[in-house]
Amino acid sequence: MLVFPFTVPLDPSGQMLDQAQGVYARSLARALAERLTQPPHLAANLATLTADGPLDGEEGRRGHGWVVASQPWTVEEACQIGLPEGTEYVLHGSAELTDRVRLRILLVDSPQRKLALDHVVLRPRNELFSALEEAALEVARAVGEAPPAVGWPTRDVEAYLAYLRGRDMTAAHENGVRVPDPKRSFDPYLEAARRDPLFADAQERLLAMALDFALGGQGPVEAAREGCEKLLGIDPAAYKAHAALAEIDLVEGDAITAEQRLRHALSLRPDWSPGFERLGTALLGQERYREAIPCFEKALEERHDDADALQGLGTALFECGQLEEAVRAWQEVLELGAGASAHLHESLARALAQLGRRDEARAHRAMARKIAGKPRFGLYLLREAWEWLCGGTGPRH
Repeated sequence: MLVFPFTVPLDPSGQMLDQAQGVYARSLARALAERLTQPPHLAANLATLTADGPLDGEEGRRGHGWVVASQPWTVEEACQIGLPEGTEYVLHGSAELTDRVRLRILLVDSPQRKLALDHVVLRPRNELFSALEEAALEVARAVGEAPPAVGWPTRDVEAYLAYLRGRDMTAAHENGVRVPDPKRSFDPYLEAARRDPLFADAQERLLAMALDFALGGQGPVEAAREGCEKLLGIDPAAYKAHAALAEIDLVEGDAITAEQRLRHALSLRPDWSPGFERLGTALLGQERYREAIPCFEKALEERHDDADALQGLGTALFECGQLEEAVRAWQEVLELGAGASAHLHESLARALAQLGRRDEARAHRAMARKIAGKPRFGLYLLREAWEWLCGGTGPRH
């Protein structure tokens, strides 16, 4: 099933009566698509309609924006849409959210070229969850599936609506849509957290967007920091917010501050195993290798297949002279198939060379060159010759 963003009411000139309605049209379609993925045999994907057009806050300049269609398609038009393989239905319709929620859902059976469902949901605003449940129930019945029966991440309607606005903002950043003020991108999630401090998904998505800003370049780092700090002002026990700030510190090379934040996060949640891996990484950044070893080992107690913890453990062991143990840790990473990087193969080559296992070292060094796209000449040949002459105890780099 392909779910398109719902249409919205227009004024006589063809413009949306309220720009916020476009946000809710996309957001309600997204919420319904996610709801419809719950039955065992039904999968709903949200289609993204984009086109070049003027964006608010750009003073009329044209840019890549989101489009909400002005009217629902006819059955004939819907059947002309190219669908991914295995997709049989197109769900479209209209949405209006004021003091009430009104949804008209149109389900088109593309193979049969007919309308499988035309249903209107009309409820007060405070019954938003019931409205979405009714819509999902009608769609599931129309395709012969059992109705979805899952909980909502919050029962506060206004918190959920703020969360939906945040989801829309996240999607805009992910799709490269310019927004007037990136610093305000976190406001909807913060509003959701204020209205319902137990709304965990709102916090998770805020922190994910903060890391996308700081690590992925989707927005200013200062805004990411400010978003995390505001969340801590709402919920001081939000240990993952401390960890997100620590991640930003690590990227900026401030391993000392990152360590402090991570220790505080672990004091709030002592059983959070990913925190031990990040703490070990912060200690590696300070060359405190022996202290880092138990941190990585603690992380691996809970998650034996944590490739990052294994790679960090290997580095700490190598720097402490425990070469055999380091090689075993790094080889486990390769066995997991999660970390076949040039750096990992180069690290293995160094350790194996010092252990006198020169043939294995050469093989890993060749693999490192292949991954890095570097030919076998110059410094590489010189280093291999040096290691052979010295019996595998060449200089460390």
